[in-house]
Amino acid sequence: MVQAIAESGNMTKAADRLFLTQSALSQQLKDIEGKLKVDLFFRTSRKMIPTTVGRQLLQTAEHIIETLEDAELAIAKRASGESGEFKVGTQCIFCYKWLPSVMKVFQGKFPNIEFEIGNSDDLVSELEAKKFDLIISATPKSDDAAIYSPLFTDQLVCILPEDHPFSTQPCVQFQDFSRMDLISYGDKGKNKFYQAFLKPKGIEPKRYMAVGQPHAIIEMVASGFGVSVFPRWAVKSSLSGTGIVARPLTRNGLPVTWHAVSLKKNNRPVLHDEFIRIIGRSGEMKNKG
Repeated sequence: MVQAIAESGNMTKAADRLFLTQSALSQQLKDIEGKLKVDLFFRTSRKMIPTTVGRQLLQTAEHIIETLEDAELAIAKRASGESGEFKVGTQCIFCYKWLPSVMKVFQGKFPNIEFEIGNSDDLVSELEAKKFDLIISATPKSDDAAIYSPLFTDQLVCILPEDHPFSTQPCVQFQDFSRMDLISYGDKGKNKFYQAFLKPKGIEPKRYMAVGQPHAIIEMVASGFGVSVFPRWAVKSSLSGTGIVARPLTRNGLPVTWHAVSLKKNNRPVLHDEFIRIIGRSGEMKNKG
């Protein structure tokens, strides 16, 4: 809780991150400060800043959590004999941009675990069929059979050629796509952005083009063939000297939270939890970068 408040800087964001109401989180903080008889945060109109005691408590908590995680890993390795397989599915092609670095860290800790990655189309059925042990998805559904563990949050952005008429706008609205050629990685049926935000509003792109690879989409956008929608971190490195710009979707932005999905009825091994933690840390670095 203290870590979430310190990293978020305000109660509203911290409460969202912890899936609590703001009033419940405020009461928990008040109870802790009352028990310790000391303030853990300086409260300003814009931000909550840890006091000296708050920073000390945060450092101690982080050390304890790290020690517990190391102990869990040691036990998991001994119990599993450090061997076996781990099958991960992904419902978004952009995951392949950051998965290799996560796999490298994971396999450094579990060198004898065979790692397998594949594309997922149906969350629960594929988990129940044991096609995958864990699936990474940015479109969680209400399903009692699955556990959705949040990994990190990013923003979807519209990428356009520098000379596109809409490139001078502060943001791109959904209705603007009716006057744009939209380039995507798959057909309309598999395009989560189109299915969730354009189709329900009756908005159809001027033209729709399916291109299989992200780098090819970026090249086509830069060449003036149309626009596309990407997670912000996926195109951040491509915005310098490539002839494209990124604009927020809607005035308030369009956040997307990535989740690791597993079945409730299965006891998730500690090594799976460690994989989730590695992704979460990787996501925090992306947001800071």
